[in-house]
Amino acid sequence: MSALTDAILDLLHKHPLVTSIRIVNLDETPSGKIELKIRCRVASNYHLQIWLHHESTFQDYAYQLFTDRPILRWDNAPHYPLISTAPHHFHNEDETVTDSSLSGDSIADLKQVLGEIDRWLFKSRHNPAK
Repeated sequence: MSALTDAILDLLHKHPLVTSIRIVNLDETPSGKIELKIRCRVASNYHLQIWLHHESTFQDYAYQLFTDRPILRWDNAPHYPLISTAPHHFHNEDETVTDSSLSGDSIADLKQVLGEIDRWLFKSRHNPAK
């Protein structure tokens, strides 16, 4: 496996929210191209899906917390060009699309996503009406 894939899996294995990890798709080429899709169980009833398409000149990504429906999503698909952080953007639980502080640095972004999920889970446990 590539150093990037190893680092992502290591981060997930060590994170206290992640209870299981399944590699759905992994395709790595000698030139450094990576197609990676991972699904993790997070907390008790939630899943995190990580999708990366990494090449030397660009990276597409999508991170999604979900149950039977999407809850929180981060991606860099170029379909919201008017957002100040375009193409990076965030879909909240109400499906509102806003700025995202993700940058396309897979490890830094994944740490940030896991932190945001942790905060969201804490808030939802302490505010069950939401």
